[in-house]
Amino acid sequence: MRSSTYITTSKRPIKMLTFFTKIIPTILPILVLFSNHVKCKDTNLTSFATTIATYSPPSAIGPKDTITVQNKQLYKQSTNAKFYLKGIAFPDPPPSTPYNAQGWIDMLHQLHNLQTPYNAVRIYRMDPKTDYSEFFNEAAKLGVYVMVPLTSAQGKGVINRDAASPKKCYTRSLFRYGKSCIRNYIHYPNVIAGLIGNEVMNSVQTWISAPCVKAYGRDLKTWMRYEVKKGAIPRVLPLVYAAQNTGLGAAASPARAMKLTVDYLTCIPNVYTWERATLRRQQQEQELKTVSKNHENPTTTSTKQTWFHHKSGEMQKDNDDDDDDDDDDGTAIDIFGINVESWCSSFDTYKTNADGTTGTYYQLHQGLQNASIPLLFSEMGCGHDLYNHDLYDKEHLNDHYSEIKNIPENTDGPKRKKGERTWSQIPFVLNEMSDSWAGFFAYAYAGSPEFVMFDNGPWDGVHTLTPTADFYSWKEQLDKAMMVAAASNSTSEDTTNDAWMREVMTTPPLCSTVELELKEVCDIELQDFNQISSFVRQQEEPASEYLILLIVSLIVVGWASWKIVNVRQMQLSRKEYEMIV
Repeated sequence: MRSSTYITTSKRPIKMLTFFTKIIPTILPILVLFSNHVKCKDTNLTSFATTIATYSPPSAIGPKDTITVQNKQLYKQSTNAKFYLKGIAFPDPPPSTPYNAQGWIDMLHQLHNLQTPYNAVRIYRMDPKTDYSEFFNEAAKLGVYVMVPLTSAQGKGVINRDAASPKKCYTRSLFRYGKSCIRNYIHYPNVIAGLIGNEVMNSVQTWISAPCVKAYGRDLKTWMRYEVKKGAIPRVLPLVYAAQNTGLGAAASPARAMKLTVDYLTCIPNVYTWERATLRRQQQEQELKTVSKNHENPTTTSTKQTWFHHKSGEMQKDNDDDDDDDDDDGTAIDIFGINVESWCSSFDTYKTNADGTTGTYYQLHQGLQNASIPLLFSEMGCGHDLYNHDLYDKEHLNDHYSEIKNIPENTDGPKRKKGERTWSQIPFVLNEMSDSWAGFFAYAYAGSPEFVMFDNGPWDGVHTLTPTADFYSWKEQLDKAMMVAAASNSTSEDTTNDAWMREVMTTPPLCSTVELELKEVCDIELQDFNQISSFVRQQEEPASEYLILLIVSLIVVGWASWKIVNVRQMQLSRKEYEMIV
């Protein structure tokens, strides 16, 4: 009776609690967005929103939490949920300093203790002969994924971007280096991807090395498939190429140059294979449309996406199980990264820069809509020397100069100094661009002085540095973006099928088409990719071919031995005859 009486007399509080539970996630992002545009020193609204938002650290990464690539999206294998990278670029230790596991781990713990809602780090320099298990395992405990390099700045892991000959820019030693990297890192489930090149083709002159990058990625993917079938490695690691967001001469804008780059690295060289892939995509698209029209899939956004992911996953598995491994012989990468240094003003927006020109992020988003793989800002952030540079110059008489002092400060951390970024592009990357972009890596914890987010560097490889206002701006924008995304997912409903189908229905282009465009637009003539032989096929010949070769060799050796013996006997017989005579 006491329990029943308590429930009866508590209906109103329960209803009020239910009401506030539903309404707070809806109005909170509005308050946050509004506070972001308030042009005054008073940041009570921002403080209020930040106070309500509670930091929830990511859960530990287990063996089944690997990130997979399915068409144009990243998915977490254990939950079948879309995955968005919210990462930061880690600095290189001094060349003379040996690897210090605790120094790397301390940076992870520092970000964790600062309640940073991040989930990934990008590493630039690693040694495949070094044991990084302590670092990888601690990162997994903290819910942090790691992007690893599969090349090096010197030695056997270098791609020579100034050499057109495959023997000079793609060597057997480079292939062996990449294999040793993968063998070392692949067994850690939080290793999200491997980088096969960073800003290799960043000019018309260095584009001659593009076939080498493509061949390197192709061979690593083919080799990994062989190794998975043998049970030597647990999975095929997604491969990434990071391009510098720059044009190709006057003919190709940065957005068009990025489109040409991703098209070339994913293009299919064989016409027959391309036709098969196109036909298969068309059949899959028709099947999905038919099922949708028959209302076999739910209509709410979350359940529809779950159904669609399951369906496209089945199709992806059918493709992977195809015995014809030539279907993706030309596809060198699984994720395309762009190193972008734009959004250089606190008054830039997604569509328009402060000077009235079209926004860089908008151009990239629109220009790469038809890319066949997930897109990523592999480095993101304008340099401190350029950020808000013109706004501080009274001689420019910029309309925004008087508004500089009204840019709200961060809730936590020190006051923002000249050139320190507000990171207001983050909500757009994680929301407006999320149909084809899988996230970003903020550049950078430390390193080049124009981009650092932590002070008192350079990093010595051991001790953590001091967070600046630039870091706290990044952290605060991540908090806001996460709240907006959470409210959007709980209140919005997708009523069209085209939006969620467009995420996957893209076939890579034919290589001859891309090469023709490079020739006509940029006057770039590349070596025929089909002429670059694979190091994998020279090593992974079927056992039957080895047996045939062995038998033929034994026959040849046996015949040669018999011939030599016969000749020798004839010579001895002749000498004996001559002696008798």
